[in-house]
Amino acid sequence: MQASAQQILIFGLGEEWYGLEIDEVQEVVAAPRLHPVPRAPCCLSHAINFHGRVVAVLDLPAWLGFEGGKRDPRVIVLSAPSAGLALAVDQVRRIVPLKDDAVMPCESEEDARAFIRGVFDHQGRMINLLDADRLLASLRQDANLRGGTPAHECSDS
Repeated sequence: MQASAQQILIFGLGEEWYGLEIDEVQEVVAAPRLHPVPRAPCCLSHAINFHGRVVAVLDLPAWLGFEGGKRDPRVIVLSAPSAGLALAVDQVRRIVPLKDDAVMPCESEEDARAFIRGVFDHQGRMINLLDADRLLASLRQDANLRGGTPAHECSDS
C-alpha cells in the first residue's frame, strides 16, 4: 500500500527549519498591521484584525527561546480550533509534499518539550515538524497558571 502524501508549510526559526501541516494553517497573511496589546507578555504582545476577528500573534522564535532577530512580515494564521492564534516566524519558506512514512518520531525529551512531533528530510535538510496541538496546550496551561496571562518567559527579541 502506498503512503499518502500531505503538504507541509516550511518556515525558519533562527538557523533551523520547521514545518506545519497545511491542514493546521488557515492562511499566511502578508504584512498585516500589528496592534500592540498593553500589558501582554512579550511573546503575545501583538494582535491582528483577521477578517474582522481579533487574532493574537505569538512570537514563536521568542517563545521557543531563539535569539532575537528580524521576523518575516508575514504571519501564519492557524486553522480552527486554534483560529484565534497566528504565528510570527523568522522566515516563511514554501509548501512541500511529504509522505506520511517519511516522518521520523522524536527521540529526545528535549525535542518533545520544543513541540516537535517528528523530523523529516527535505532535499538534504532536516525539518522539525511542529506539534501545533502541544504548542496550543502549553499556551493554554501557561495562561491558566497565571489567571489568563501566559507566564512563559520569552527571550528578548
